[in-house]
Formats: sequence, C-alpha cells, structure tokens
Amino acid sequence: MGEAKRRKPGGFDLTTGFSEAERAQLSQMRTGAYRHARTVLERARTAPAAIQQHEIAALHLEGVRALDASTEELLRSAPAGAAITAKIACRKGCTFCCHSQVEVGIVEAIAIAHAIAGNPDLSAGVRAAAPKVQGLSALARMQARIPCPLLRDGACSVYADRPRSCRALTSYDVSACEDEFERPAAERARRPTFTWPRYLATALTSGVAMACSELKLQSNTLELIAGIDTVLADQTTVARWLAGETVFPVSPA
Repeated sequence: MGEAKRRKPGGFDLTTGFSEAERAQLSQMRTGAYRHARTVLERARTAPAAIQQHEIAALHLEGVRALDASTEELLRSAPAGAAITAKIACRKGCTFCCHSQVEVGIVEAIAIAHAIAGNPDLSAGVRAAAPKVQGLSALARMQARIPCPLLRDGACSVYADRPRSCRALTSYDVSACEDEFERPAAERARRPTFTWPRYLATALTSGVAMACSELKLQSNTLELIAGIDTVLADQTTVARWLAGETVFPVSPA
C-alpha cells in the first residue's frame, strides 16, 4: 500500500492515484484530525493562558500517535511490510536530514515550543538559530549546513514530539542522504523512500488546517525554527493566535 506507485508529492488529491482502501484511510485520517482539532482548539480558546499551550501540545501528540500507529499497522499487516521495514536505513546517529528545512503547521510549532520551554539549553539554541535560517530557501539551508538546534549528541532531543514531516521521512539509502548533504543541488534524483507515511502526515496536516481555517485562525505552514522561536519570543503569542491574530511568519506568495 502506498509503496509501488511513486506518486508525485506536494498535492493532496484523494480522487487520483490511490486505491479505494488508501483513499478511505487517508480520508478517515483527515476527517478525524479535523474534528478533533476543532474541538480542542475551541476549548483552548476559552482556557486560561497557562493551559492553552498544554491543550495544543496534547492535540499534536494525539495526531502523531495516530500517524505512527497507522504506519506500524501497515508494516505489520501488509505482505511487503517486513521487506519494507528491512529496507529502511534510518538509524539513531544518522543526522543528514537534520540539516534540512522542515515545514510544520502552527499547532506543531506551538507543541514543540511547549516541549522545550523548560529546557534553557534547547530554548537558547532555537533563539540563536532562528536568525541564521531566516529567509533561507531549502537549498540554501542545506548548503549552509545549519543543523537543527534540537539535535543533541546525534539524536533528536524532542523525538517523541518531533514534527510529522520528520516522522514521515524514511530513507532506503543512507548513501543517497549523505550525497545530498555533501553536495546539495537544486536538481537531483529523489532519494528512495517509504512514501506512505508522507501521505498520512499530509492528511493530518490538511485536517488540522481545515479546523484552523473554519475557526478563523492563521493556518499557513511555516519553517520549524521560525515557528518555535515566535512562541518562545513572546508569551502572548499563543493566546493572540487563538484570538484570531496573524502572529506567525507568512511566506511571500
């Protein structure tokens, strides 16, 4: 499921390129994310400021648990599951992709900021990295070799809370990842990956964004470090966002 078709990433069109079972699973993921996000965000709007970030962090964690569970179920049950698992080359200590630009939703940025708020070292690392990555394209970020400030001792310091896009990127070829890191280029062959988690992650992101839009909340995606830094820089950020203000960076059209 989701493995042999090599669909073009980017869009999220459930009408083409998916089997009926895949469409049903993605639709269920998106609808469930939308309904739950709407409920939680409506509740967070009227909660005390001290509770708001906690509510949003829990929303993020529930979503990524659903993503992880769906991926693990596929790998357990699909005929090719064992073969796919054996091919995945990602291991602790392999950090090539931790120098990439990471796109997240606002809920994710708030949740990860909440996760590191009590850690002065991580918070300071994000605050220091934010101006270095500001305005960089994905290619320029890789060429500059700026590591994620949440990387510590060859591992993600917020692994349980890490963004959906980080969870969904799984490589079959570590040498291709190393080549991309050593020689970043605008055009190169796409590294071989297990694609299905990316579509599950996109369904989750789409559902949460739908809920935000209906509640008149800023709903664009943004660069991970810029998003976390926005929350850390101003304790009123989350309350202002929940009140409908545009407080997070918006990429130029």
